[in-house]
Amino acid sequence: MSPRPRARRRAHRRRRRQIRRRTRRRRRAYRRHRRRLRRGDWWLFSFIGIPNPFRVRRRDIVIIEKETGKSVEDMTEEELIEELEKRGIEVEDLDDEEQEALDAVEGEEDEGQDT
Repeated sequence: MSPRPRARRRAHRRRRRQIRRRTRRRRRAYRRHRRRLRRGDWWLFSFIGIPNPFRVRRRDIVIIEKETGKSVEDMTEEELIEELEKRGIEVEDLDDEEQEALDAVEGEEDEGQDT
């Protein structure tokens, strides 16, 4: 076997590894900037850059996951909001108790990232 095909294969593998790493890093970075919390029959969502966190019924989340074939955790903020609007699913604002619970989760996650 000549060295050229071997070198091409190595370069191809190296490139795939780089792409996978970059994808993983983006996914992790995105997940760090998103907060979600399950409270009873509701999912609470808070995204960095969105001033108002919102809540959605769990049954609506299940419907979205079935129809898109994607987990809500793997969706971007834009995809989730687009799917909610497409299906006419109404989101609701958080009440004070839910806001405090979400802030507490945010504080715990921030502490965990410092160590």
